[in-house]
Amino acid sequence: MREKNPLVSVVVPVYNVEPYVAECLDSVLAQTYRNIEVVVVDDGSTDGSPAICDQFANKDHRFKVVHKTNGGLSSARNAGLAESRGEWIAFVDSDDYVSPVFVEALLSAALSMNCEIAAIPMGRVFSEKGPCDLVRSLVEVPVATPLQTRDVQRLMLYQALDTGAPWRLYSRHGVLPEDSPFPEGLYYEDLATVYKMVARAEHVALVDCPSLYAYRWRKASIIRQNYRPIKADSSIVVSRQLYADICAWYPDLADAAASRCFSVNRMVYAQVPADQHAERARLWAELVKYRRVVAADPCARKRERLAATIACLGEGPFRAFCAACRRAGLLR
Repeated sequence: MREKNPLVSVVVPVYNVEPYVAECLDSVLAQTYRNIEVVVVDDGSTDGSPAICDQFANKDHRFKVVHKTNGGLSSARNAGLAESRGEWIAFVDSDDYVSPVFVEALLSAALSMNCEIAAIPMGRVFSEKGPCDLVRSLVEVPVATPLQTRDVQRLMLYQALDTGAPWRLYSRHGVLPEDSPFPEGLYYEDLATVYKMVARAEHVALVDCPSLYAYRWRKASIIRQNYRPIKADSSIVVSRQLYADICAWYPDLADAAASRCFSVNRMVYAQVPADQHAERARLWAELVKYRRVVAADPCARKRERLAATIACLGEGPFRAFCAACRRAGLLR
């Protein structure tokens, strides 16, 4: 029987976010659910972030700060998990912030419905400069809906539910592996990881309330950074593994997996500079695998179906389409 007041560990990876980290940690400090520990992982920051993190540890015993050499987001999350003790785990990115009832709402949903994961569709997006209004009370949060694992996978593959790790509360013993779950040395770690966690759950409690989490849109984020070869490396490795796993676990979701794999490789392809022909060729080979399936799939996102249809005409038209999307800021 599960505890009625279990310890929840909130893992916050931090890297050079001095303008934002205090707002993030203040929002975690303000949680209405009090039985939490906050594991803050300073991933080798070179700005004033470490000192701010230490200040929170000095004023509240529930905060623990881990200082480590820089290893990337996956490395920081894995380090935070290793230091955590909670029966339940939440991830909050240090440039974002959360509603005061974020933990309470998700934990209540998970426990009341006996689910190993509670999730929101995604966070509420706001710009770097603008504020974001979040729910302040549980009465503003809708009742959760229990979904079967396969249905959650389908929604994530078709991008009706985001794959971001911070949108969820996870049962440590129910869905988290004992070793480090996030792949180090790769981008798109959430896409590579969350579907595996969901696969270990029987049901997911979906709380349709994006206003529990404020997701800051930043030009400096990995998705919007200029192209680097690691992006192609990562999208290819992650999408191949995702496709193989989904087809093995849920054969009827093969088309949905093709849609998601096409999407991540399309996004990266659109960022490759025109003179990097070898990089484009690598990604184009991946897109060719999925283009006809996605173009014919009525369940795929309209943008993916359009992109896949154009890809069926050849790389030239597809390249022009991607350039237009890039200029319009529509890579995702």
